[in-house]
Amino acid sequence: MAYSTVDLSPSIGTEVRADREALLDGSLAKELRALLEQRGVLLIRGTDMSDEDQLRFARTLGTPRNEHGTDITKVSSDKTKSPIFAEYTEGTYFFHFDDTYMEYPALASVLRARTVAPEGGQTEFANTYAIYDDLPPEEQRTLDGLTAVHSQETIQRKAFPDPTEWQLDLWGERKIPATTHPLVWLHRTGRKSLLLGETIRAVPGLSKDEGDALIRRLLDLAEKPAYKYRHEWQVGDILIWDNTGTMHRVVPFDLNCGRELHRVKLAGEEPITAVAAVAA
Repeated sequence: MAYSTVDLSPSIGTEVRADREALLDGSLAKELRALLEQRGVLLIRGTDMSDEDQLRFARTLGTPRNEHGTDITKVSSDKTKSPIFAEYTEGTYFFHFDDTYMEYPALASVLRARTVAPEGGQTEFANTYAIYDDLPPEEQRTLDGLTAVHSQETIQRKAFPDPTEWQLDLWGERKIPATTHPLVWLHRTGRKSLLLGETIRAVPGLSKDEGDALIRRLLDLAEKPAYKYRHEWQVGDILIWDNTGTMHRVVPFDLNCGRELHRVKLAGEEPITAVAAVAA
């Protein structure tokens, strides 16, 4: 079985080179799961997968989560192809985790490129395990005790500062209530990652100015090349990212260019656990 890996950056991103059948039959699933947790993003090229192949491959890694009546979601800004996702496109230009409104956020996403943007449209990732690991111990202890309020409306208002009533009905807090999570996610492996993102609107216990400054400083760390990977899409690429320790965002692109990706989201397997909850 041909299987090799090439790291794409120092702390995040690895290209996996493997036989197509070995990917589809699950014989590499254990290795890929471990590598995904370690490296945050996995790239597979040249496999020429169909939707059925993509779904079969995803099932070797976890349990696909049905979204809007399908296991494979079309990620497109074309409202005729993806009427729901298209309305969120501009909000994805900012770093975020998926599903921060849920107790069990998605484990990962398996994304496949069908049509790429001629300019822009890359996807950027930041490793929040690595960001946390590199903080001074005393700051880690401080962050271990903090929580943050996440809101879909907060990130969407960065793209649409003057939303319409229709938009608020789609993604406002009256539709998707804000949720409070630990700022540091203690994983069942014992590792810790920052649960960051432009979805954060407040840090309880801190004034608005203090909370905003803290989150901005942590998000600024994600801009450092040591923690970030930008993926230049090619048609047929399969990209998998760990949604429990990796933020992502899309580089702005022409919304009419036809960019289309197909996504299988893997259901979450662990709740967001606070350090304090385990220590108690």
